Amino acid sequence: MLGNTQAFTATVLNATDTAVAWSVNGVRGGTSATGMITTAGVYTAPVDLPVPAAVQVTATSHADPAKFASANLAIASDISLTITPPSASVELGANQQFHAQVSSSGHPNTSVRWSMNGAACPSACGTVDASGNYTAPQILPQPAKVSLTAQSVADPKRQASVPVSITSNFSFQLFAPSAVTTGASVAVTATLTPVPGSHPSGAVTWSLSGAACSGATCGTLVLGAALTGGSGVITNTATYMAPLTAPSPSSVTITATPQADPAKRAQATLVIQTGVSVSLSPLSATLAVNHRMTLTVQVTGTSNTNVAWSVNGVAGGNTTVGQICVLASNPCQTVTSGSASHVDFLAPGALPQPNPITVQAVSAADSTKSASAQITVINHVLVTVLPGSATLAPLAVQGFTATVLGTSNQNVIWQIQGTGCTSAGICGTINTNGTYTAPGSAPNPNGLLVMAVSSDDTTQSGTANVTISSGADIVGLHPASVYAGGADGFTLRVDGGGFTASSPGPGSVLLIGDTPRTTTCTSAMECTAPVTPADVAVAGNVSVQILNPDSSRSNAVSLVVVAPGTSDEVISLTSSVPAVTGKDIVVVEPTTAGVSVPGDDVDLNIAALGAFSTTNNSCTLAGNPLVLTRPASGTSTTDVCLFSQSGLDTSMSYTVSGPGDVAVISKQPAGLGIIHLTLQIPAGAFPGARTLFIQNTNLDKTAATGALDVQ
Repeated sequence: MLGNTQAFTATVLNATDTAVAWSVNGVRGGTSATGMITTAGVYTAPVDLPVPAAVQVTATSHADPAKFASANLAIASDISLTITPPSASVELGANQQFHAQVSSSGHPNTSVRWSMNGAACPSACGTVDASGNYTAPQILPQPAKVSLTAQSVADPKRQASVPVSITSNFSFQLFAPSAVTTGASVAVTATLTPVPGSHPSGAVTWSLSGAACSGATCGTLVLGAALTGGSGVITNTATYMAPLTAPSPSSVTITATPQADPAKRAQATLVIQTGVSVSLSPLSATLAVNHRMTLTVQVTGTSNTNVAWSVNGVAGGNTTVGQICVLASNPCQTVTSGSASHVDFLAPGALPQPNPITVQAVSAADSTKSASAQITVINHVLVTVLPGSATLAPLAVQGFTATVLGTSNQNVIWQIQGTGCTSAGICGTINTNGTYTAPGSAPNPNGLLVMAVSSDDTTQSGTANVTISSGADIVGLHPASVYAGGADGFTLRVDGGGFTASSPGPGSVLLIGDTPRTTTCTSAMECTAPVTPADVAVAGNVSVQILNPDSSRSNAVSLVVVAPGTSDEVISLTSSVPAVTGKDIVVVEPTTAGVSVPGDDVDLNIAALGAFSTTNNSCTLAGNPLVLTRPASGTSTTDVCLFSQSGLDTSMSYTVSGPGDVAVISKQPAGLGIIHLTLQIPAGAFPGARTLFIQNTNLDKTAATGALDVQ
């Protein structure tokens, strides 16, 4: 059994020196992968099941090293796994810790790998880290179930799974006034109250409808930013602006739908009333001290569009509560009244009391009609980075977003910081859009910070905690998908991190269908190995894993093998019908993607084509299309030549689009990557542009669209 011991004895005859040297699979003293043996012959099995699961213990005479005896030993595993809890219900965005217990009569490696399966996986069923800490998705998947699996590292065939139900118990409410005057603006607020410990998505989709209106005739909705309170309540605010003319019947319905669980949508019905109205936008905002924001006022129902401005009851405001300024005036030119539809609000230099402050615009035509905005003043801008934490595999890509509260300037400068970030690139890279690419191997320590520094105030920043996982991890395959039934094998390239380079060796081994292959690992981030025709003979998924010299395995990634179509579908487009829908196009990658370089990754590119002279065996390469002239009767032949920098040969098939009227009746090599084709054109061939298709023995296919023109 894994990790157990077995004592061996060796008897040496016909010699006074009875000492022996013990070895396992030819290695003196053994290895951690095949087991270790002491000088006294006590063998200890490895903690991870070797492949194959059998070893040979050999005792070699010290007196005569040519004399030895061996014993064959089978390494067995009786590992069983149990997971606690045996099932769980996890709220959206909440965490649940699972523990895997490895039981055995031996002493195996007790590490496990965690994975998930479900209809919504891998993108929408949550995440699980190396410690079994499961985090539910923020949006309810359908179906809302996932299976969590713990797989033994010592014996990957041994695993256990538990069902997890994802629940949605947050409350969602919509608050809106019951009536609004034509042309006026009102605030509509949706609140999402999560269950303690959960973190559902706070995104909300808004819509507007009415029995007697549609589109802009129902009014307009302007969406604000989502804010999260200290209790976790997420507030989404929208500004509804009523139309200038009330519909009949004069009611509209606002619908707010939480993306976390669309079944929890909420609605509010507003009655649109006629008369003078004042609307102000935005109705609420958060602004840092000494910062500006623009306010927009609209007066409808009267020709007098003047309004009187006040801040906390002070006409035009002051430096203590904030000021209403002429748009873009610097220094501030205070505005107390006027007809300007746009003004600036300048926050005070210190926090006002009370806070938030109230900015009010009162109609000069009807002093009973007004609109107000609530503006919260904060000490400085606040930067928030989402997601706030992430555990990433080497070379993984993660997008981060930054929100700067308190200013209209949302620009940030992205940085990476960490104790292990001692040189450029060692902790990965991040671009100006917040897209982070993890390094090929984890830094030491493997934790770092992704930081967004406000361009408005470089003393303020927000961070996200990032952990780079160690160990082998496959990020991508090249090719990742191929057609079933290819006649030739090809090279598979695996990109990732934590691999062991082949030089000086021993290096990582690529397992294809759990079978070791001759592998070349040029670095810790790239390995290649051959795929045989038998591997991809039938459609399905072929498992690909990296086996490191320490017997640890990477995640398993599937090479997708697709059944080729039996025929090509022609999608006809015309000026009257320039588009079609409902077409599913299945595409695989060229098999040469495993060994090609960027820009030259297929052997089917047509660089040029032209006429071929059979008289002097010469090819005149030119541009396309190449004209094929129909005979007056019967059939005629035309000789053409095609050139590819990577070479074309007679093992490839060449066909012409259409009803089969133009046929390739001969193909011959012409040297230097050129192929000579003889085409047969009947008198009744359909005129027009034709596509030349080329397919190699691995079923890679390309199309030279419009390369031929039948006239």
